[in-house]
Order: sequence, then C-alpha cells, then structure tokens
Amino acid sequence: MGWKTLVREGVARTVRGSGLPRAVQVATRRRVTIAFYHDPSPERFEAHARYLDAHYRFTTLDAVVDALRGGDWSGIPERALVVTFDDGHRGNHRLLPIFRRYGIRPTIYLCSQIVGTQRGYWVNEPLPGARLQALKRVPDEERLRALREATGYEPLAPRPGPRQALSLEEIREMASDVDFGSHTRTHPILTQCSDERAIEEIEGSRHDLEALLGRPCRHFCPPNGDWGEREVALARKAGYDSSRTTDVGWVAPGSDPWRLRVAALSDDATLDVLAAQLSGLPRFVRNLSRGRLGGAEIQIPVSR
Repeated sequence: MGWKTLVREGVARTVRGSGLPRAVQVATRRRVTIAFYHDPSPERFEAHARYLDAHYRFTTLDAVVDALRGGDWSGIPERALVVTFDDGHRGNHRLLPIFRRYGIRPTIYLCSQIVGTQRGYWVNEPLPGARLQALKRVPDEERLRALREATGYEPLAPRPGPRQALSLEEIREMASDVDFGSHTRTHPILTQCSDERAIEEIEGSRHDLEALLGRPCRHFCPPNGDWGEREVALARKAGYDSSRTTDVGWVAPGSDPWRLRVAALSDDATLDVLAAQLSGLPRFVRNLSRGRLGGAEIQIPVSR
C-alpha cells in the first residue's frame, strides 16, 4: 500500500469518524444523491451496494428528472440515491446480478460508437497519465493528432487487446434492468471541440443509441465532466431531458435538470472512503485545488 493510499485511508477514517457523513445524510435527506462510477469490480461494488442499501433508498434517474420537469417531488423518497456509470465499460455487465439483488436500476452513459465494437477509449491508450491529462486541455484536432503519432489511435479503428466496452449482446441483456444514456459517440472533450464536431458527438450519439435500443435516449453526460453553456444548449437542442455533471452537490426540487450534481465515488473505494466521498468533501477539496470554483461549489442545506 503506497503512501498516497495510506493518507487517503487515514483521512477517510477521520472524516467518517467525525460524523460528517451522517450529518450530511440528515441534512440532505429530502434531496437526491447521484453517485457515479466507471468500472468497479463486482466484489467492491457489492460491498458498496450493501452499504448504500443500508443508508439510502434507491431510485432512478428517470424518476428524478420527471419530478424536476413536472414540479412534483412527492414520489421521491427521503435519502434517495441514483446510481450512474460513465462510458459503458465491459465490466459493467458483471454487475448485473448485483443490480438485481439490491433493486438498483442504474443509468449507464454509453459512448455509442465504442460499445459493441473492438474500438477503445482514448484515455486507455498506453501513455503516461500526465500526458493523457494534458491532452484533455488541448483542441480536439491536436489531441487526435498527438494520439495518432504516439500510439496509432484512431477513434473508429479497432484497438489491440481485450474488448474494452460492452458488447451489443450484453447491452440487450441488461436493457430490462438498466437505463442507458449518452456519453457522446467517441468520448472527446466537448469543450475542446468545434461546434460541428460537438453537434455530431452529442446529437449523433442519441440517434445511435435510440436505433440500438429501440427506445428514447433521455439523458446525457459530457465526458470528463467538461461542459459549458454551449454543451448544455446543444444537449437540449438534441432532445435530451437532462445532463449530468461531475460537480459536487445534491438534487432538490427546483434543481436544474441540465446541471445535475453528483457524489463522485472511486471504483476501488473502501467503505471508509465511500462514506467520506458521499459527504462531498473529498471532491470539493479536489476541485478547489484545481481551481474549479464552479465545480467545487458545495451546498448542504438543512432540511426543514
């Protein structure tokens, strides 16, 4: 166990022992927590599901967005929690028995031209982590050119190695227990894209998924949590009913369905870390350290 992990665990135990997670649960009991994951192992997610089942009541993103759009919060239980996943990783299929066991109906945001193929997520390319992070902050054409030169990556070309994303057969098997949203077609950083490219990725993904699933694709989530007013406007124009961010917070009557806030949960979190992350504090500190004041905004209202 490295020193960073030791520090994280120590801080998490302190936060959990302080009673802050419980205080936040009480203060936000009439609000909705939206949790989001990427690709947790079945063993770790089962432990999380057991903890969440004991402290929250599972609901669906459809129910929450319908309540926001209709102005009727009466159907949302206290301590409600929605589970979401980004990208559509192959490993999500292994969680299906856990979803069923605990009565969780998650929303999985799919990259519509990666799932069902041998294509890969560009953030999985064999480059140093710092280099991959830097590529999130350059214009989209520059990102693609750098990846092409370094690894031969092409968005629509198969990648060597095991399949990274859910197959079409797995998606169809999960469809009765899972809601699927859009995470664009190929996972670009939308704020670094031209208008034309952003429209293609946002609108095109919805068309792809509706053709695949045979039902409306209602919900959108921008990759990497990078969004602005343009991205919100394009998602609305494309016909989605909501957009989920990675900004810290909870959903309440009157919240904006196009700027849904979350509790970001680490795929490998221990129960101490999970409890701390559900309080919102770790993400708040992380965002603040990166200068993301808007994303770091955290409000814990006192329930009345």
